[in-house]
This record gives sequence, C-alpha cells and structure tokens, in this order.
Amino acid sequence: MFSSMINKNKETRPTPKLFNFYQDSSLARMINFINEAVIVIDSSGVIEMLNPMVANLMGAQRDRLLGHNLLELVVDAKGKSQTLLIDCLEKGRHYPISSPPIELNLKADLSPTISVEMSISTLPEELSSSNTLFLCILRDLTLHKAEYGLLKQKANTDYLTGLANRHRFADYLTKQWNICEQDNLPLSIIFIDIDHFKNFNDRYGHIAGDRCLKRIGETISLSLPNRDTLAARYGGEEFALVLPQCSPQTAQLLAIRIKRHISQLSTRQFAVTKESQLTVSMGVATQMEGRYNNTESLLNAADTLLYQAKSQGRDQICFL
Repeated sequence: MFSSMINKNKETRPTPKLFNFYQDSSLARMINFINEAVIVIDSSGVIEMLNPMVANLMGAQRDRLLGHNLLELVVDAKGKSQTLLIDCLEKGRHYPISSPPIELNLKADLSPTISVEMSISTLPEELSSSNTLFLCILRDLTLHKAEYGLLKQKANTDYLTGLANRHRFADYLTKQWNICEQDNLPLSIIFIDIDHFKNFNDRYGHIAGDRCLKRIGETISLSLPNRDTLAARYGGEEFALVLPQCSPQTAQLLAIRIKRHISQLSTRQFAVTKESQLTVSMGVATQMEGRYNNTESLLNAADTLLYQAKSQGRDQICFL
C-alpha cells in the first residue's frame, strides 16, 4: 500500500554529504545526550540520525536502522498509522510543524513489536543544513499498556470468583443488546442464586462461603458454550449470564446443565466436615420479537423468574 512512498524515499535518499554533516554536527552530539529516544528523519521519512536509546528501544543496532524509512518500521495492517505519518511529513514540507504525540507500533528486523508514542517537530534551519529535517521523540508505551490492561482487567473482574463484575456485565449487556436488536437476533439472560447461602455462611463460616462462591463461579465459567457468553457475579451469592444469539430453548438447556453441575459439587471441597447439599434457583428470560423494550425490562423479567423459583420451593428453574 505504501510501496510507492517507500520507493520514492529510496530514490531521494540523502547524499553522503548529509551523513558527513551528521557525523560532525552539533545536532548529532546533542541528541546523543538527550535522555529520551530520538530519531531525526528527512521529509521523506528516511532515518538520518538516532541516539543510542532508540537502538536499545528497538532492539536493533544503530547502523541497521540508519538509512531505513521510518514507514518500513511501522506495523499497522490497515495503514492508518502510515497515512498519519505521511500526512504529517507532507505538511512539514510546506511549513514548520510540531505535532501532538501519535501512537505507533514499531518493529525492526527480528525484534519484537513495541508500542510507542511519538511526537514530530521541524528542526530549525541552522540545525538541518540545507535539508528539512524532523526531530522525532519516542516514548515506550509497552509497559504502560501492559499496566493499563491489567488495571482494566481488575476493574472489570470480581476479585473473589474471577468472573466479570456487575459493571462489566452492564456494559456487555448493553453492547450485545444493540447488536442483537440491530440484527434481529435473540438475547438471553440467566440469573442464578445459591439457595440458603446465608445459612451456609452462618453454619460453616465466611472462609468456607468464599470458597463455595469461587468454586461455583468456576463451574459456571466451565459450562459456558462460547466466547461471546459472559458470566458475572451480580452481587452476593447471585450470578448472571449474558447469552447473545441464544434462543429460549438453548438458554433453558444451558441452565439445566449448570444446575446439574453445581448440584454435583462436594461441600467437602470448602473445608466443610459434613457433606451438605448445594442447590440453586434460576430465572431465564429471552429478548426476541420485541418482547422487552430495553435491557432493564429484560433484567427485571429474569429477576422476577428467579424469585418465582425461590418462592416455589427453590432448587428449580423458571422461564417464559
């Protein structure tokens, strides 16, 4: 897609004179003392100078990066990053620029891909000889992104069970509601409540209760039919499932399977000396053919069916 731009860059590579200028210039000495990764490129994107921090960041020798076009190092299958960089350099041909940071993925040879934030500024004429040069400052975002991803995961996850939390459940339900409504597909909700869980906690202690919740969460997670299904701890001893593109019959069969698996759990796994029966009550509701107006009415329907199951003696599934 960008071969014509890169080929053009190769044809217009700087003359050896510029590289001699690079070896002797105060600019070259200056960027070597900057405590950030700095690249100097020409108006075509060809790398003319770089300091040791760039080589360390990219995991490649400096000599293997010099003379390369920066566009060749950008990793973006859709080409948006390359286009943004080309537009920025094109503007720099006509007037001085100082761009806000742009996010790029870069890769050199066999080195791993790194995520960076890069700002581009036109160098003053007295520092760029007879050519227009641009100063690019790179900041490594790899660690930042990893930390952000971890924080985001923690923010969306229930600490005890490892399932999604209620906030994540609400966001995902809204997203799937919009998709299913647009494509006229069914969307099912299952509510699960552990029967007499307060009595369990009072009798065996909160540590055993936490182990019980965690084990039931694992059982529910292992029972999910596909990746699009989301299981969440809805609150206390209550769990909820979002089942996109799931008919009422399929949702009912899944509820039966989950209920059976939970009933097979042994309470001895929770450090309970005496065997005790675990049961759950469940409510299953499905949005199809415009039955419900919004996610709130769908949730209310599933919640009503759950409490119907509890009021009828527990240890059962109610559905429409």
